[in-house]
Amino acid sequence: MAAAICSSCASIQARLSGEKTADPETSQTANAGKNNSTENEKYSEGRKNADTARQNTTASAEYHFSMAQAYVSEGNPDKAIEEYRLALMFDPESPLIHARLAAEYVKKGMLSAAMEAIKEALQRDPKYTDARLLLAGLYSTARESDKALGEYDRILKDHPSHEEAVIYKSQTLLEMEKGTEALVVLHKFLKKNPEAPLALYYLGRTQHRLDHFKEAAVAFKKAMDARPGFSQASLALGYLYEEQRMNPQAIAVYKDLYDATQDLTAANRIATIYLKEEKYKEAVPYLEAVEASDPDDMNVRVKLGLVQMEMKNYVRAVEIFKTILQKNPESDRIRYYLGSLYEETKQFDEAISELKHVKVDSKLYPEATLHVVYLLKQQKRTGEAMTHINNAIEKAPRISNFYLLKASLEDEGRNTKGAIGTLEDAIGRFPEDEKLKYYLGSLYDRTGHVDGSLKQMESILSINPDNVDALNYVGYTWTLRGERLSDAEKVLRRAMTLKPDNGFIQDSWGWYLFVRGRMSEAVVELEKAARLKPNEATILDHLGDAYLKTNLRQKALLQYREAAKYADDQELKQKLEAKIQNLQRELDKNGGAEGAGVYTGERQPAGR
Repeated sequence: MAAAICSSCASIQARLSGEKTADPETSQTANAGKNNSTENEKYSEGRKNADTARQNTTASAEYHFSMAQAYVSEGNPDKAIEEYRLALMFDPESPLIHARLAAEYVKKGMLSAAMEAIKEALQRDPKYTDARLLLAGLYSTARESDKALGEYDRILKDHPSHEEAVIYKSQTLLEMEKGTEALVVLHKFLKKNPEAPLALYYLGRTQHRLDHFKEAAVAFKKAMDARPGFSQASLALGYLYEEQRMNPQAIAVYKDLYDATQDLTAANRIATIYLKEEKYKEAVPYLEAVEASDPDDMNVRVKLGLVQMEMKNYVRAVEIFKTILQKNPESDRIRYYLGSLYEETKQFDEAISELKHVKVDSKLYPEATLHVVYLLKQQKRTGEAMTHINNAIEKAPRISNFYLLKASLEDEGRNTKGAIGTLEDAIGRFPEDEKLKYYLGSLYDRTGHVDGSLKQMESILSINPDNVDALNYVGYTWTLRGERLSDAEKVLRRAMTLKPDNGFIQDSWGWYLFVRGRMSEAVVELEKAARLKPNEATILDHLGDAYLKTNLRQKALLQYREAAKYADDQELKQKLEAKIQNLQRELDKNGGAEGAGVYTGERQPAGR
């Protein structure tokens, strides 16, 4: 809860604790090393005061107060609270002690106690401005905005030029969706204090919140002019430009800030923009600057490694990821990146070793496993590949792609029966997985079980009516079998609508027209299919048949010869050679003249 305290509580609470504070926003960007030095100084000073007080046994309030301050410096609010409460026993009328106690309660998230303590301080000193600011902040945190506004007004009545009160009042109004009133408060103050940097900055934030982008930019620029090196104003202007997709202007602002102050947030923003624009080389020096400032920032190092990968600086990328891995040996992500790098550089054994380290509970485990199997297969180590995928299935049986991969290994090893068994088992686990069903259907088709294949494809369409491959298969198979031709036309038209320039679908549609006797249309559609897939034997064979049916025998012969050149299937190759011989004899007999050809009616499914 303490983390949710509004910025006014945080900065005033720090001041009441006796800590030195900068402005509400700029204090957030202070150098960490300086902070540590300041804390050490405060700690030493607090201890010195405590020792002095201890020597004076009559000054018990002062002693406990000093001890409390020492604990504040140590960052120990529990002990500080104890000492402040002891101090109050000796000096219950001290508004300062009540206020300091309230500040420590805020740190602990004890807001009710903080509210009570700060009210005690104000009862004793109604003019205690910092205490009243903290009370207003507590009211804001408690969603008692009207009470908060009342406290800010009391401060401004006595101190009309109190910049913090003006700022916090405007932000409270903004949170109450009273943006116009917030602007009035800020403009009124700036009329008398035109170069107040914080007020100008908050004016910009308020305008930005109200989507007044031009006015916000003007206010941020004025704040930057009023206080050179005002990083929060520069960053806010840069963010504004980024939102408006004005990246060149954003980069210019960030670069000015970085050059002047070495602000690392600005460097990070510059790098981020360059990365989004894929300007990797330009991003590198800024990523390196951020990395140098915080070597333990793994996110920046990972970005730097990925950038080097994109730039194909593989040796440098490997160095970066190895360095990260030394500090984070359990990082699956870094193992995966290293494996990918080794794969890219053909260091397959190293790639396999890294990818095997990715743990089973990692989101990257499925991809890592697929890569390992692929690399083993590439090296002809199919036995190891099968062992690895079987182990993966045993460890993670709910990843459907593992079964696809196992089936493909079995299929490539000519164990079609094993592949079918693997897929049938997988579909029992994943009854609505379209990829598994399609692969099983294609294996059924290849082994002559067309009914089983159709069943799988129709099942896919019951799950996803727009599965293009299933639509094409079903429509084409119905056409080949001469059944449900009206339905075949519907599904093929649907497939063409979804994928208008797919050669196989175009071929299926052309063959449907052929079977229906619409020869002129069939020729046009099959010619288009052949243009889309000029090296597909079955499509060229179909076009040859269409030419033959339309009495274009020379063109038919040419297509058959072209189809035979690309035919991998031995049965199809033999049929094509028989067609070529028969047609050539007929043409020779007729002196090369076109005449009525004889179509055999036998068809081979396209290689879909």
